[in-house]
Amino acid sequence: TGAGSGLGRLFALEFARRRALLVLWDINTQSNEETAGMVRHIYREMAEEAAAVAPGVAGDGEKDVLPHCNLQVYTYTCDVGKRENVYLTAERVRKEVGEVSVLVNNAGVVSGHHLLECPDELIERTMMVNCHAHFWVT
Repeated sequence: TGAGSGLGRLFALEFARRRALLVLWDINTQSNEETAGMVRHIYREMAEEAAAVAPGVAGDGEKDVLPHCNLQVYTYTCDVGKRENVYLTAERVRKEVGEVSVLVNNAGVVSGHHLLECPDELIERTMMVNCHAHFWVT
């Protein structure tokens, strides 16, 4: 979750380098698709490098964890602060991709305000995304 920017994007890129099949969630469709484009670029580079060396062996001499043709990235727009949105998106992932084996639940709200300067709505939103969403997504 939170794959569209910041640490979520960095986690996605690092998992891509480790040949993971990725399912990216973010509330912002455009930034999530930008991350997916970066991931696809990494996959293409790895495929080109693998084609340049002996079949079945990566450039560092280690066996490939997954064949390069199986590397995929899926994107979903999801507001993890809304329980029903999480449940619907999770069901779509199960149907379209399969079961998830590793969850990096990274989405978060950072207000940048002192507590006493935060409007009630922002406090509620922060709690829904930074606390409740962990239970719903898991």
